Amino acid sequence: MKKITLLFILFLLNNIQITAQSDKEKAEKYLSEKGEVCFTFKANSTHQFKELASFLSLGHKQVNKESLEVEAYANSETFERFLSYNIPFTVEVSQNEFRPHESPNYNPQAWDTTWDEYPTYSQYVAKMSYYATTYPNLCTLETIGTTSTGREILLLKISDNVSINEVEPEFMYTSSMHGDEIAGYPLMIRLIDYLLTNYGSDTEVDNIVNSTVIYINPLANPDGTYRTAGNDIISNPRRGNANNQDLNRNFPDNVAGLHYSSIGSVYEIETESFMKFEQARDIVLSANFHGGTELVNYPYDNAYTAEYTHADTDYYEYISVEYATNAQNNSPAGYMVDDDDWDASAGSQAWHNNYIQSPGVTHGAEWYRVYGGRQDYMNFYRHSKEVTIELSDVKWINGSELPNHWNYNRQALLDYMKQVNYGFQGVITDESGNPVVAKISIAGHDALNSWVFSNEDLGDYYKLIKAGTYSVTYEAPGYVTQNINVTVTDNIKTTQNVIMVATTATPTANDDEICDSGSVALTATGSGILNWYTNIDDTVPVFSGVTYNTPTINSTTTYYVEDQINKSNVGEVNNNSGGGYLDGQRYLIFDCIESVRLKEVTINADGPGEIEVQLQDNTGTMLDSRVLIIDEAGIQTIPLDFVIPVETNLRLTSHEISTVNLYRTLPANTSFPYTNGSITIKNGSSANYYYFFYDWVIEDFKSARKAVTVSVNPTPTSDFTYVVNPSNNGEVTFTNTSTDATSYSWDFGDFTGTSTDANPIYTFASTGVYDVELTSTNVECGDDIKVIQVSVTVDTLGVDDNEIEVLNIHPNPFNDNIIIKMPTDYDLQNLAISLYDIRGRSIFISPILRNNSIQINNLNTLSTG
Repeated sequence: MKKITLLFILFLLNNIQITAQSDKEKAEKYLSEKGEVCFTFKANSTHQFKELASFLSLGHKQVNKESLEVEAYANSETFERFLSYNIPFTVEVSQNEFRPHESPNYNPQAWDTTWDEYPTYSQYVAKMSYYATTYPNLCTLETIGTTSTGREILLLKISDNVSINEVEPEFMYTSSMHGDEIAGYPLMIRLIDYLLTNYGSDTEVDNIVNSTVIYINPLANPDGTYRTAGNDIISNPRRGNANNQDLNRNFPDNVAGLHYSSIGSVYEIETESFMKFEQARDIVLSANFHGGTELVNYPYDNAYTAEYTHADTDYYEYISVEYATNAQNNSPAGYMVDDDDWDASAGSQAWHNNYIQSPGVTHGAEWYRVYGGRQDYMNFYRHSKEVTIELSDVKWINGSELPNHWNYNRQALLDYMKQVNYGFQGVITDESGNPVVAKISIAGHDALNSWVFSNEDLGDYYKLIKAGTYSVTYEAPGYVTQNINVTVTDNIKTTQNVIMVATTATPTANDDEICDSGSVALTATGSGILNWYTNIDDTVPVFSGVTYNTPTINSTTTYYVEDQINKSNVGEVNNNSGGGYLDGQRYLIFDCIESVRLKEVTINADGPGEIEVQLQDNTGTMLDSRVLIIDEAGIQTIPLDFVIPVETNLRLTSHEISTVNLYRTLPANTSFPYTNGSITIKNGSSANYYYFFYDWVIEDFKSARKAVTVSVNPTPTSDFTYVVNPSNNGEVTFTNTSTDATSYSWDFGDFTGTSTDANPIYTFASTGVYDVELTSTNVECGDDIKVIQVSVTVDTLGVDDNEIEVLNIHPNPFNDNIIIKMPTDYDLQNLAISLYDIRGRSIFISPILRNNSIQINNLNTLSTG
């Protein structure tokens, strides 16, 4: 019996050894082929799990908190380190091998019409170029980096006015930074296709594209997906990039530091490309797609909820549940329901408590803790919001499943994009309408860089937040801080524009005027430098000084003048002698008596590398932070854009320095304190050492711009036309055709007639030729005179005097009647008689004809004349 037992034990041990050797051989095979192996193991304790998680890259399978079963990835170095723990492990082929293009049913020509296959790399590049060429008004293609094997990291920008910088929030989707988690890769290409081909015919798509700047990167790690250089098909993809580094452990981390320890001390090309792209923009909301489980994961990945949570955790929970619910509603039961921060069976061995029960949604670290992840980087360092979306339990679903996953996620993808236009948003300007960079924060709410800033170019800002009423603070150095209550409703945009009032008084200046054209000397009064601008929104003044001599102008023109209060640079400027290079966490101590913006500082680096610069209070608590990539050695400026509060003993700190040393000046060559009236740099973290940050550039204060108008008044031109009454009664109608005149004076040339009417009617008393003179006057620019000869004929009797040569009229003067004796050769019966006064007006008569005489009676009623 003992012998049998012994033989059985020996057989069991030998079998375990054979199995272990088999899994090790598999691991070595994949490490040799791919540089990476995926395996599972059981940790012996929570402590051991955390220790192993510090250098292994964990997979997305939920960790059983009782058995501590773990899926992990390792390269050759980290796998050897794992083996030193002598823990049994298994290597499954299904988690390490995927060759979709070797399927006999693969049809590469139809992949983008049936969407049921994965594209080759060349097809992918061609399709992205096709979109940019076919829809040039809607999209542009950008290469944000080139990998070590020469593949391009492509990103497509989509917007209704794609070439114009508009007041719209920026949104980003990116997929497959883990090269073997590729379900999102073709789904993102299909989303691009869906947006472009449906624009103009689908209201939902139109609203998204018209209101948003969209960036989509379908493949963030092409070298991990397509592997070896020149390989055009997906052949056994791996998690890491060409250097076999996990890109989702390669970003700056506010807990673990600039570089997660297992990654090494450099940023991969892919990581740096994304960092530089994002730092040049203001991404408001984004998501990155993975595979291996089915859920939406939100920040923070690097801290348990017992330590701290994101200020907008309730908002993250809301939009994550919305995505998961959309996916659940459009898929078979069981899709997108993993809840890895909730375990009903969790007992005393769990390293955290149950969090929020919401199927398909998890809080990052409550699932498992990750350092160097992109979503934490985006949230902490970029003041953005990003989640991680796991699209499938299988990292590399078969091509035939891709259309189904599109149907599961399409509406969720669209609704998530809509979220970027909710919360509250607006434009922040000064009193002249120019954009202001302001900090938008909520007291008692925002923490760990969850506040946002308005955009420098257009002044727009976007604060995504859960429904509620908030007291929002808008602050910018040089402007009066404002506190405004803002009410937010879920899935509704609340607009809150803000006009910031400058603390610098608007300068005084008077308008001016000239005649016709010329240059004008405009003068303003202020307390600083007076800058003159041609347009109210110009960024570069045409002149700086008290008196601006305008160029020659010939039409009314408005200029704008502002008062700029200069904030001179502060700090040591000698950055290359009297000291040496150093690394480590060092700082300068300074006071600030009025809030200012620290735009940039100068550093002297001995080589490329990375630094994290923090603004801290007197206890070392972070107030703001920047991660900066130093591309080369030498003296250079680095942007900070820190809003410095009014406090004493603040610190400008090299929170972390990686692979580079910065120059610092020895005590013998320093001259503390350094001051410009607003900032006083008092000392270094070690007495009288001047550390790293030279020649601080402080942003100047500026007033609102005052409009100064030069009115150009043209010299008048006098002219007129006239019409003589055809009745020859002496009446003439004058039409004024003068220009640029404000008043008129007429002299009709008969020694008595004048007028100030614009268009007079004048009656001349007698026949003649008259010099009519019009004087047209502009009060500002003088007179102009026009003289025209006007010929007038005045017929007083209506009969040609030359027709009757012998004519006798008596008595003269008369009282009641007159007798007109006619020549004997006139037949009175054929004569028509009319009587007119001297003005040509007809007088009623009844003549009596006798022989050669005409008698007209009853004239005693006529006026004397």
